[in-house]
Amino acid sequence: MDVEIWDVFADRPLAGNALAVVHHDGRVGDAAMQRLAREFDFSETVFVRTWTEPGRETRLPTLRIFTPACELPMAGHPTIGAAFSLDRRDAIAGPRATVASGIGPVDLVLDRDEGGVLRRVWMDQGRPRREAVVTDRAAVAAALGLGRDDLRPGLPIEAWSAGNPFLLVPLVDLDALGRARLDVGALGPWIDPDHRAVLAFVRPASGPLRCRMFGEVLGVAEDPGTGSAHGPLAAYLVRHGLVPFPADDAGDELESVQGVEMGRPSRLFMRIRPPGASPATTGAPDPADVRVQVGGRAVLVLEGRLAATLDLDAP
Repeated sequence: MDVEIWDVFADRPLAGNALAVVHHDGRVGDAAMQRLAREFDFSETVFVRTWTEPGRETRLPTLRIFTPACELPMAGHPTIGAAFSLDRRDAIAGPRATVASGIGPVDLVLDRDEGGVLRRVWMDQGRPRREAVVTDRAAVAAALGLGRDDLRPGLPIEAWSAGNPFLLVPLVDLDALGRARLDVGALGPWIDPDHRAVLAFVRPASGPLRCRMFGEVLGVAEDPGTGSAHGPLAAYLVRHGLVPFPADDAGDELESVQGVEMGRPSRLFMRIRPPGASPATTGAPDPADVRVQVGGRAVLVLEGRLAATLDLDAP
């Protein structure tokens, strides 16, 4: 099996969110995938299968995504990193592509320069949905090692999902963001117990958003760049008036920086678009109903092969 290491949400090596991409022919089992993800020990490892058998050319490239602790139905930086790897192998081409994931087909937009070189991949995250509103602000603050005054007043704490649920916690400033430390055991029953992930963020008056994502239950104490959290974040920002509802399908583009506190700065981008028909023809728009794409770059760091003598089926 061929293995590549990519730094995703980065435009230079040794930044962003490191990702192992394993290309395989379908003979590696679930247990072996989990063991390899634990061995690489990145926040995620993606296993990519492409189809070369006669008559199977129409099958989509298939992604399986694992943290060191569990499999995820979808994730942002593995999907974007896998797209860059597939492009490098000429397995995808043109301005658009689709891959198969645990939540079904995922559409990708491939931004290329005039020479056809891939510069940015956008992952379609559909229409994120709000799953819960948390009213016990003091408890959430305490779970992050903060006080109630560190939470931004006037903005709610809510759980949102575009495939993976995240508790979105707005903070007042970068000082509070830097002091945050999640105690998973202190979280209440506000979010899926199998995906207890928290995205704390600051929306400054100007410049990009700043974020941190904690997901200890997933085997990731903190993640440098979380694409699957940024679709929900974009929808939250629109719903609560921090970003205007998009006027047309050209959409608005936002930038977010994550991973600074880990020494792995990641740059993520969000495109926000209306849900379909023009809001002008359908009455007042629902501020929660937007379509979101999350995008970024990736840089190849290492390539090689797993040793042929490796016994992946050993206990």
